[in-house]
Amino acid sequence: MTRTIICLARHGETNWNIERRFQGQFDIALNARGRAQAQALAHELDGAHFDRVYASDLRRALATAAPIAASRGLEVRATQRLREKDDGAWQGHTHAEVQVKYADDYPHYLSRKPDFAAPEGETLEEFARRVRLVLTDIARESAGLTVLVVAHAGVLDIAWRIATGKALSEKREHPVLNATPNWIAYDDGEWSLVDWARPEGRAEIAAPWDGVALPRREAARALIVEPAGRALLMQYAGGLSPHFLALGHHHFWATPGGALKEGETFEAALRREVAEETGLLLRGDVGPVVATREFPMELGEDWHQAIERYFLIRTEEFAPAPQSLTPEEKVHLLGWRWWSADEIAASQELIFPEGLEALLRKVNP
Repeated sequence: MTRTIICLARHGETNWNIERRFQGQFDIALNARGRAQAQALAHELDGAHFDRVYASDLRRALATAAPIAASRGLEVRATQRLREKDDGAWQGHTHAEVQVKYADDYPHYLSRKPDFAAPEGETLEEFARRVRLVLTDIARESAGLTVLVVAHAGVLDIAWRIATGKALSEKREHPVLNATPNWIAYDDGEWSLVDWARPEGRAEIAAPWDGVALPRREAARALIVEPAGRALLMQYAGGLSPHFLALGHHHFWATPGGALKEGETFEAALRREVAEETGLLLRGDVGPVVATREFPMELGEDWHQAIERYFLIRTEEFAPAPQSLTPEEKVHLLGWRWWSADEIAASQELIFPEGLEALLRKVNP
């Protein structure tokens, strides 16, 4: 009998986890706690032997797998087949937003209806078949070995059901914890559960904002889109966290906009910021809010509770002409460029907000 041992780990925490936002196959990075969780997982598995390391090709999984693979001199075998379930049109929205907008469909998600799919997404049955196939392929090509697989909560949920024989609609006994090892085995075509992590007795991994009353930072951001579907991004310097500086980033791209001044509304701040940074004057209705966010944000070495609204502004292509910038703002504003969704997705530059390419595609169906 040839036995393959698979250690399964979910990626570390992201800001979208905090916001209870459907991530699906959007490529969202780890936050500060998630990065600490990845290091803690690597330390927890110090004594474990792995012959191979597999991971979803999304950056939150790759970043969780990287320190474990690097310490053993192994490459991370990245594959799209280990991605989270595709939740289609729900991706990028919070659970609360989906519950309101898709009131008739959301209960099917909660009840784990096997043949239900969010618009443009996978059904649970389709997802389960994909996960079973990729895990079986990994087990067979790694026969007799011990491998690490870093993926997503949905992937681990299906793996648990494969190993226990539980139906897709049955309630899982224990949660899928971030960056925590779970073990299953494959013996000549048969799956079994070796060990599944439980929250009891596990140390919480601290984040810099834990137990701190963070100051609120409300901001209005403009998603300015020209007829070809490209978005205007401005290039900025300054304000980067030590984490990004350590990675070699000294500037970043972001949608125009900024923090509200005292007594300002989001709409008033949007008009002021857009005029200052691009020279575009917004008259009448400023446009619909296409995204809202609330998450801990690091500005330099300080943490704030960011509350952001993104307004869609459709306009002809133009060359920005910044107006009334302070001397400090002139130093920080380095340039501008129109970006397509494909260019954003392929770029190695630092671009905010997370998931911008997907948002851009959603407003340009």
